[in-house]
Amino acid sequence: AGPGALERRLLQAAAEGNLQLFKRTASALDGGKGRLRDAVEAVTLQGRGSGALHFAARRGRMAVCVYLVQELGVDVDATDETGYTPLVHAIIAGTVDTFQYLLDHGANPDKPDGQGSTPLHLAAAGGNCEIVKALLSKGVNVDSLCHTGTPLHTAAFCRQDGAMKILLDHHADCNKIFNTVYSPLIAALNVVGSLNVSPLKCVKLLIKAGADVKGVGTVSPLITAVNNGLTDCYKCLLEAGADPDVRDDFGHLPIEIAAYNNRREDVEILLPVTSRTPYVRDWSVDGIIRWVKSMPSVENDPMNKMNPADLKLEGSKAYKRKDYATAVKLYSMAADRCPDDATLYSNRCLCWLKMGEGDQALMDAGVCKIRRPGWAKACYLEGSAQMLLR
Repeated sequence: AGPGALERRLLQAAAEGNLQLFKRTASALDGGKGRLRDAVEAVTLQGRGSGALHFAARRGRMAVCVYLVQELGVDVDATDETGYTPLVHAIIAGTVDTFQYLLDHGANPDKPDGQGSTPLHLAAAGGNCEIVKALLSKGVNVDSLCHTGTPLHTAAFCRQDGAMKILLDHHADCNKIFNTVYSPLIAALNVVGSLNVSPLKCVKLLIKAGADVKGVGTVSPLITAVNNGLTDCYKCLLEAGADPDVRDDFGHLPIEIAAYNNRREDVEILLPVTSRTPYVRDWSVDGIIRWVKSMPSVENDPMNKMNPADLKLEGSKAYKRKDYATAVKLYSMAADRCPDDATLYSNRCLCWLKMGEGDQALMDAGVCKIRRPGWAKACYLEGSAQMLLR
């Protein structure tokens, strides 16, 4: 007993699929007023706003869903505090039966959540091909934009090649630019956190669909691939016309980046296609590696021996003394080792903002929002970056 006991019991019964207990509890909450729907819809989880249909949909409790939708007539598109509808809860949990039931009984297949993500974005991120197909069959916008781009951007970032193929078959724009430089191809080659899956299938799908391998400015797919050590992607990028002579923001060629990171195989692949530079006398694999090693190397950099926590701490110190370039380097090194730590990207985003690098700031803000959905700081950083770009 006690305050909220009946409400907790109602939500628990919905989550467990105990329809008889749910009905008894709903009647007790109604108190004989004959307004069961109002009594049920008034009950939500404190701090989250999830109601009975959200819980039932997420757990795949079909009998409870049918009772709520068809007998009580509850709002099938009710949102919780993150803007998620019961349909979205079913998508996230992968409960296909309850998803399909809700879709067939009036759920909005294109309703965005609090951050603009549509059900298609979330289905693409999870790689649930059956759900992706069902949503597209309802005529949803295949190129809708949210804070992470289009559903194709999201699927590429999460390396969901199955979902990507379906989206491309439904004419998703493989060259849609988001945040001024961020194409689906860049998304596929970019930061992937804890994912231990090669993006090669995704890259090949995009190239086959006509993706631009040149990129925008210094943000090229080849440079992104080299920075992330994605050796298996070089060949298809180069065959599709990627330019190995485009330099990054620091003036480095892809082959120099590969040599700096001690990737001999990458240097061997890039050497025959890279134009010779006058400052490297011995234009050979060994010559380029020797030239790069004559500069401050990774092994000799004391920062390379620091753990992520210390890198983050030193990055904060550098930021406070307004040494933003050093702070970026430190946060980047920490992010390479702890790619799921959203605070590293938010801290680096602040540095980019101070340096006037709006494009870089916007990309880091986007990563923050993927790492920590609903994080107010990420939204603030995104807005600041957009203001800078104006």
